[in-house]
Amino acid sequence: MKRLIFMMVLYLSSSAAQAGILFQDPTGKALNAAFDSLSEKQVKNVTPPDVSKKQYLLGLLYLNGDKEFDVEQNCQKAVELLTDAWDADIADAGHALATMYYHGVCADKNIDKARELATQAAEEGYILAQRMLGMAYVGAKWEELYTYNIGKGIFWLSKAGNAGDRQAAAHLAGMYDSGDGVPKNEKKYFGWLKKAVFTKFEKRNIAGFPALANCYENGNGTDVDLVKAYKYYDLSGSAGVEGKQRIAKEMTQEQIDEAIRQSQEWQKEHNVQVGGGFIRRAN
Repeated sequence: MKRLIFMMVLYLSSSAAQAGILFQDPTGKALNAAFDSLSEKQVKNVTPPDVSKKQYLLGLLYLNGDKEFDVEQNCQKAVELLTDAWDADIADAGHALATMYYHGVCADKNIDKARELATQAAEEGYILAQRMLGMAYVGAKWEELYTYNIGKGIFWLSKAGNAGDRQAAAHLAGMYDSGDGVPKNEKKYFGWLKKAVFTKFEKRNIAGFPALANCYENGNGTDVDLVKAYKYYDLSGSAGVEGKQRIAKEMTQEQIDEAIRQSQEWQKEHNVQVGGGFIRRAN
């Protein structure tokens, strides 16, 4: 598998049908898949068709260099190719350039230019740019881009979270859970937690299941539902064992069996195996 060593810097993304956006998935899986499908000859060919896409991909490779594609780092070419792609209305390239100018990677640090590029890419609907603005406005990251403005932060984080960005949704959930900059709100916490857990880009993500189970157990932002609580504790693996043991004392055997059935159904649907150690009530 071809490794993109600049992923930690750019947080780049998956394919979308939206005009001007090549890779909308914020996990980066589709971008990696695009590189995996190309040969060295193909990745270095920037002739028609799809010139802007080819410029974007090759520009990313020049940013840090890539041994598997035999591409040496060339900052000038990286900036030129990504700028050409951005001029052709590729929002992904605008976000990439924004991160480069913000950090001073392959270009002189220029916060004003980073702000301009990030804002335009966000307004064009690019999820990672929307998260970038949201995090900047709430003071969680990219602080130099914008001064603190909780209203604008929630606006952009909501845009990204509603579009399927786990990190944006999770950050909003945390804000409403702790009252960080906003009044504590259990319903909004639960709503954003669900969006963070169930994203279209990460079908098998179980990291948020313990928190979801806790909500169903205690009625935080939703009705108490011990079947769902047990299901999500079970899907949490070892992290959910204590929770299962605790709530099993308040459940009927029929409820436990139904929770087990739902857990196994989810695992089968998503082709994963977690859970186990089912708790049976004493006779």
